[in-house]
Amino acid sequence: MNEKKEYFYRKELKSLRKEKERLQEQVHFLEKNLNATLASKSWKVTEPLRKVSSFFQKKKDEPEKSVLANHAYDYHTLIPYESEYQENIDFSGYNPLVKTIAFYLPQYHTFQENDAWWGKGFTEWTNTKSSTPSFDGHYIPREPHDDFGYYCLEDIDTIKKQVNLAKQHKIYGFAFYYYWFSGKRLMEKPVDLFLKHSEIDFPFLLCWANENWTRAWDGLDKEVLIQQEYKEQDPNNFIKDIQKYLLDKRYIRVNGKPIIMVYNPSAIPNFETVCEKWRETAKKLGIGEILIWSRTEVGKFDDQNTSFVDAEFDFAPHGFSLPNDTITGINNAANVVNYSKLIHHLWETYEKHYPLKPFHYSVMMGWDNSARRKKNFKIFYHYSLHAFYLWTTMVMKKMYENDFQNTFLFVNAWNEWCEGTYLEPDKKFGYANINTLSKAICGIPLSADFKILNQKSTNIDNLEKIAVQCHIYYVDLLEEILEQLKYIPYSYDLFLSTDSNEKKQEIEMILKKYEISCVSILVHKNIGRDVLPMLIQMKPVIENYTYFLHLHTKKSKTLTGGTEWRKYLYYHLLGSKDNLLEILSLFHENKHLGLLYPTPHPSSFYQLVNPKGSIGGNQRMLEQLFQTLDIPLEDIKMDMTFPTGTMFWSRTEAIKDLFFKFDEKQFSSEDGQLDGTYAHAVERCFDALAKKNGFEVIEIINQHTNN
Repeated sequence: MNEKKEYFYRKELKSLRKEKERLQEQVHFLEKNLNATLASKSWKVTEPLRKVSSFFQKKKDEPEKSVLANHAYDYHTLIPYESEYQENIDFSGYNPLVKTIAFYLPQYHTFQENDAWWGKGFTEWTNTKSSTPSFDGHYIPREPHDDFGYYCLEDIDTIKKQVNLAKQHKIYGFAFYYYWFSGKRLMEKPVDLFLKHSEIDFPFLLCWANENWTRAWDGLDKEVLIQQEYKEQDPNNFIKDIQKYLLDKRYIRVNGKPIIMVYNPSAIPNFETVCEKWRETAKKLGIGEILIWSRTEVGKFDDQNTSFVDAEFDFAPHGFSLPNDTITGINNAANVVNYSKLIHHLWETYEKHYPLKPFHYSVMMGWDNSARRKKNFKIFYHYSLHAFYLWTTMVMKKMYENDFQNTFLFVNAWNEWCEGTYLEPDKKFGYANINTLSKAICGIPLSADFKILNQKSTNIDNLEKIAVQCHIYYVDLLEEILEQLKYIPYSYDLFLSTDSNEKKQEIEMILKKYEISCVSILVHKNIGRDVLPMLIQMKPVIENYTYFLHLHTKKSKTLTGGTEWRKYLYYHLLGSKDNLLEILSLFHENKHLGLLYPTPHPSSFYQLVNPKGSIGGNQRMLEQLFQTLDIPLEDIKMDMTFPTGTMFWSRTEAIKDLFFKFDEKQFSSEDGQLDGTYAHAVERCFDALAKKNGFEVIEIINQHTNN
């Protein structure tokens, strides 16, 4: 499908989705008014009934009103900034799941105009240093970490240090803000210095910050310092001006075409005509075809530029301030929003966003521009690393769902110190922000004790007994499992389960072909997915084994990327003889290790970014199960970890309670459920059960090179 056809197809699909939403709202309206309409037919006769109905309706409405009211918080009741100090983590050995670009502010050097407007020697650090707290617990002023200090961007060593840190954390490139006013440039020194030093091997692009400069920092927003005039010759002159950047070998391209980002397209008169002139000039100058990306807000469904630009991007926090998330009690602030609550509203916003062309989403840390504005500042209060991690994984999930090629994740920002959103380390929390971003974009759990497996291990003499249980719903995947089981360097007993006698016969034929003996093949009706057959089959024998591996033939029909998820789990739990030697050595050498499973795959993001956290829709069943297993209910947390996909290695002693205390009646027939079944609750209890029994849990990443 070519780009033009895809665009019109997506446009029609978006129209149909809107119509669907409109009809759903209409149905809701009719249902709401149906009872009142019926009641009006016999007013006198039904008056007693109406009184009862009114009473219960009020009761029904009360919780909803209460929830809405609770969206507004007094700032005293929340932690302003929830983080902890972290040393730098080196992510060089990881592969990022998305290409991440950080917006880069160049205003960390002196120049003539700033000296005239704000006083000699003014830089971004001037406002940062002079900022003062506005309330108890206000995290300000922000101080850069001693590793970087109050740097000057006229020093190439500083830029090199920034690039080295970004590369170490798997950030793909920088988007330099470019300030151009009809030929007049401001703050161009850092990007020109970067351009001059071609030895800095790091991708970059330009984002035209095409807004007027005002005295907003003084609170005098209407006083313009330098204005965007959008003159007739500006389109040609602009491309001529940035030609040297677009032709640099490090400039970010898609399919060989350099990208120009436009921060505020709505301010440009006749923007479509400007785009046409840019394209014409670029061809005349020998640049070739260019890509124009314009900013739009996710929640506005605004497609006014979509037909003639090549892609769109959003810019957090624009468009993300929701009135029901406001926090009260802070003086001089125009808007204070609950960052952590906002994340859950964004879930709904992204679900309803249907981009017609490639869309590049953005995330940010704890925005706070009170250092830049004396009044009417804006704060995203109650920031937490957990919420930032969830936001990032949520956006990554949306990127996968949109299925556009060559999309990027943008971060606001690398160094916006006066707006409180920066990846660079600071004195109070160190490298916490950039570590959290890297964990998200590399698919690493935020708080789990994960371990890289890449060490050579020797054979273990007299290793205790191993049981391997596999639920084979899809028989065509059995051979894939058997090929993986060949890597186990020790003897083991194999237990298989399936849901029909016909499948059992097929399984027996395959086992005969592989000359593999199986302890038993359980036939169990299709209830409880892979979990119930595993519990039933292993209950009589689980105590005969020290180690236990559970696998199944995962082939999701409801999730994008199900095949990749399955292969990912097999690879990290098995994958090679060396990987298995290290896994079993970990258990053998550490008698307190109870459970081991891979870090989550991107296909399981829906479990991480669910508005209810990793609990999902399983709260009630989890409470019942935890009570049965004597696990403290406080262990049911939004960020609780568990083996997503229900495949794991374990020490049987750590989880055997479950095999004797599960409730078979709670399991439901398989009907493609994504969440909310007893099997989903059981999946979430392995981690907590092992810990409750005094065992350690680790998540692993297989990085053995001989796989």
